[in-house]
Amino acid sequence: MSAEGGSRRQPPRPWVVTGVAGFLGSHVAERLLAQGVPVVGVDNFSGGKRELAAACAAHPHFTLVEQDLCEAAALRALLVQHRPAAVVHLAALHYIPACQADPVGTIRLNVLGTQCVLAAARAAAAERFFFASTGEVYAPSDQPHQEDASPLGPFTLYGLSKLMGEQLLALEARERPCAVFVIGRLFNLYGPRETNPHILPEILEQLRRAPEEPLRLGNLWPKRDLVPVADAARAVVELVERCPPGVTTVNIGSGVAVSMQEVLALLGQLRGQPVNIQTDPAKVRPVERPHLQADVTRLRHLLGWTPSRDLARGLAELLRQEGLL
Repeated sequence: MSAEGGSRRQPPRPWVVTGVAGFLGSHVAERLLAQGVPVVGVDNFSGGKRELAAACAAHPHFTLVEQDLCEAAALRALLVQHRPAAVVHLAALHYIPACQADPVGTIRLNVLGTQCVLAAARAAAAERFFFASTGEVYAPSDQPHQEDASPLGPFTLYGLSKLMGEQLLALEARERPCAVFVIGRLFNLYGPRETNPHILPEILEQLRRAPEEPLRLGNLWPKRDLVPVADAARAVVELVERCPPGVTTVNIGSGVAVSMQEVLALLGQLRGQPVNIQTDPAKVRPVERPHLQADVTRLRHLLGWTPSRDLARGLAELLRQEGLL
């Protein structure tokens, strides 16, 4: 068929990524662009970093839009204009102390914002939708959490707001039975480009600022499931691509829980010098979940792999990227 008589191949429809200037969002956008998928990144920069979005801005298939998700009409018009094949909804207020300090803002963004994104995705006929939830939706337990077997019982306002978001997705799926909805219960991500003052970024910052001084930290005994952010981004993209119509809820974790004491010991070994610590009363949380660990059986079944459990290698890579090794 001649060029005149044939039709040009249409470019792939873009994916919309909310929270594109955030920790996970920047990695998801980077991965999609590397796969040749156009990305429309949405962020209002209330929590993300402009430089993270700017890193993608030079790519010819990246479009950045500064937009408040709770401005429903504008968001709907944006998605209808771009007709995304998929929406990856990552924007949220998720640093737990910040959520506790601003409960109204937390519910506004994490619940109302999620409903606005769902409505806009429906108007734009987006066939696939990913919602970033959290392991914080589970009731406290010292056992690995299973998606359908472990009881739910959010320990924080953040966890509660994410559980409400999950329920909104379930309602939306009833109205759109042919669409794909993925609820990814993310556990504790680590890696480059962190945008919130969680404990591991705080440790690295203190090491950089005053390498000879003791680290001033809060609780070190709680155990967490630490997930390389690049692996989490890969899991997000592959789950959106592979999950069937309906709602699929899946843990995104490594399946291993470690304490920050163990992390600090590893950091000392990697750097060849012990890490000295002082307890800072201002950093001690009065109420703390003791254990948070994912059961990753479903994730392995869906994708054939799970995020790396090699914490020593992951920390070594992070230290090199941060210029600390």
